[in-house]
Formats: sequence, structure tokens, C-alpha cells
Amino acid sequence: MKKIITAALISALILGASGCAAHKPEDRQTPDKTSIIEYESDTIAEPTPIYDNTAVVSAYKSGDASKLSEFDKAVYDAAIAGINTFYSEGMSDEEIVLVAHDYIVTLSTYDIDNLALIPKRSENSESPYGALINKRAICMGYTTSFQMFMDMLGVESIIVRGEAHDEEHAWNMVHIGENWYHVDCTWDDFVPDYEGRRAFHIYCMITDSSAEKEHKWNRESAPKAESDDLNYYRANNLYAESDEQVKNILAAAVESGFTDVEFAVPKQCDTPIPPIDGVSGYSIWKSELDTYDVAVVHIGLDE
Repeated sequence: MKKIITAALISALILGASGCAAHKPEDRQTPDKTSIIEYESDTIAEPTPIYDNTAVVSAYKSGDASKLSEFDKAVYDAAIAGINTFYSEGMSDEEIVLVAHDYIVTLSTYDIDNLALIPKRSENSESPYGALINKRAICMGYTTSFQMFMDMLGVESIIVRGEAHDEEHAWNMVHIGENWYHVDCTWDDFVPDYEGRRAFHIYCMITDSSAEKEHKWNRESAPKAESDDLNYYRANNLYAESDEQVKNILAAAVESGFTDVEFAVPKQCDTPIPPIDGVSGYSIWKSELDTYDVAVVHIGLDE
């Protein structure tokens, strides 16, 4: 299931607006087989198959890809290209989760044919082949790509089957330090997509209470995710509790040449967005989580 965020669009003229230890990949240990939290539902007739990354991960760890099938070799090559792009030796688990998430979200586009009245998926869109090679995937393609990167780089991660908006969905959970967190790459690559859009982090390393707003899963089988200590917005000074903080976040984005910015605000916050030099207007998408909301702002720059 894909998050469609256009229904929450609010547009306005800006002038009228108011108010973790580091390790090398070879030192990291992950299970030989991916753990999967299964989910039973009367609304899911036939669950989407999960790509088995065992051969690809084994080839990466051994350095021998000679025995891979043609399909797996293509996935392996795409995974290596990704790791060479986003990974640097000495990264912490938290950093690996973040850069892998961003790589997948910016590389792939959701297979919108899956949202049609009569869904028709693109070939291999449920696997890393779809996400990393065809660059078109459904939720299972995003999820299995992220899982494969975590298994290759030694970050403990699992796949979670479940529902969102009464339709089949899948995402990941990662274990960092003593705590578990939810990571949903699919929902951070919301529809509509467009060239050059930055990765957003609304559903990156969130708690059970945030995930449960729109996700359902087998809570008895899954590990608990109760810690908010790696909240992306607090960690990156993107949690705004005043109009001055909002202005500073937007001004920094404009100065950096960004036309999109994300930040969190307290629940039911009426903090105004003040005028910003060089900005003619903005569009806001809001997502409600447990104790805060996330605003994604598209900035219209002066000609």
C-alpha cells in the first residue's frame, strides 16, 4: 500500500500566511536468514512473495559471485553499486540505516500502476530488481531492497508484513543499540514523485506509537519499538516549537538552494510560517504521528 499525500495539500501565499559504534562491514554479524513478522488478514487474499536475498548476501560476504543466477547477479551488481555510492567505512548502524533509506527513496519510484482500479504491477516491482534496476517498485520492492542492504552491511533488521489503509503493506524494523525502530522507505517516497525530490524521513526510525497511526502488524510477534531517542527531526535540529524556529529552518533551506524542506512540530501546533526573503509562496503536506506532526514544505522561490 502506498501513501498518497496529495489529499492533505494546503496552499497559500507566503506573504499572506500567519501564524552507536562503528564497524567495518566484514566485522558485522547478521543472521543467515531474514526474519519475517508474518501477518494474517481476511483482506489479503494472496500475500506478496518476499525476495530471498540469501545468495546475494552470501556472495557479498564471501567475495564470490560466480555461482549466482543471472537474476541474482543483476541484483548483486545493483546492490554493490548502491553500497559504493552511499557507504563509507566506519559508519555507525544509525548512519547506515539513514543513507540506505535515502538511497532507495531517491533512486526508486513507486509503481503507480499498482494503485489503479485494476492493479497491474510492473515486472519484478516486488523485488530489489524492481527498486534498484528498473527503479520502479511496490512496497515489497522497497522493503526487500532495504533488508538486503542491512544484511550485507551487518545491521540487524527484519521485514514486517501488515496492512495500511486496509491493504497489504510491508516495511522494516531495525535494531540499533538496545532499541528497535520502524523504517518505511515506501511511505517516505510518497506519490506524486518528481525529478530531484529529496528524501524525507517521516517514517524513518519511528516508534510503535507513531507507526500504528496508519500501520497494522502482528504486535505479539514483532519486537517493541518504544524509544524515540533517534528521532530524525530532533537529531537534526528540525523540531520547531516557535515561528522563529520555523523561519530559521525555511531560511536555511532557501540559502542552501532547496525547494523542499521537512520539519516536525508539536501536535496541534498553530505556529505561523513567517515571510521569508526570496520566497513567493509555499505548499504544505502534513502527516500526523503520535506526539508530533511532520510538515513537508515545497518552497516557491522568487523569479
